[in-house]
Amino acid sequence: MGKFPTWLAFKYYWEAQTIFSAHSPFIYHFMKEVMDTKSRAMDVNVIEIKRQDLISSQDKMKFIELGAGSSKGRNNEVRKVSDVARNSLSGEWQCQIMYNLIKQFESNTILEIGTSLGISAAYFAKANPNAQIISLEGNPASAEMAKDIWQEMDINNIEVKVGEFGVTLEKAAEGLGTIDLAFIDGNHRKDATIGYFQDLKSRITSKSIFIIDDIYWSKGMNEAWNEIIKDKSIAFSIDLFRMGILFFDRTIMPKQHFKLIPYKFKPWSIGLFG
Repeated sequence: MGKFPTWLAFKYYWEAQTIFSAHSPFIYHFMKEVMDTKSRAMDVNVIEIKRQDLISSQDKMKFIELGAGSSKGRNNEVRKVSDVARNSLSGEWQCQIMYNLIKQFESNTILEIGTSLGISAAYFAKANPNAQIISLEGNPASAEMAKDIWQEMDINNIEVKVGEFGVTLEKAAEGLGTIDLAFIDGNHRKDATIGYFQDLKSRITSKSIFIIDDIYWSKGMNEAWNEIIKDKSIAFSIDLFRMGILFFDRTIMPKQHFKLIPYKFKPWSIGLFG
């Protein structure tokens, strides 16, 4: 994780609501149906088996770093697949939440910025095998490995586009038309993250859901998140620490911002003291 003031984590924890302190019916439903990941869906077992294979792999791959943390000295290097899997893949908890979101809100057009090795996109495809999914990746070797993994799982509704996101994003968005769900997990820089959101704004509908990964990864990413949630197009937003979720349907509730945490991490929060 990038550098950010530790007090931000404590602030999030102190302000975060559990299911027992949430007063909004929508938020209660969200925490009960989307954030409840205790029972893993049977159709994603194969994905988690593949994740463990990648984490234990001693194979090596070429790697080009285009996002935050990249430098000329680190580009075109060779890395262990296991290191890429440990450091770049979205965690099982995050993937299951996104899987549940797609199921609950019937997302049919999905855009991912940052394929990595294809684990999160595989979750999207399993959640809705009929969805049109486009995933953008800067590293050619990662994209090829992701395609092999999807083929192993008999997933055929994901298209990966390789190149710098500034080049591939516009054409991918045009190919989808409107976007039901966008997962922004690419260049972890403040300006780039805000830029992706601004570029995709014209593709939103009231049904759209945008997910921004690693909103506490660095001070810059947290600043990007806090700037984005002020945008007038957003109906309300949810901060889960590991990622932030944006909703655009104003019929659900007036503009608000929520910080949510699973009850097991804050068992004393039952609505009496926050």
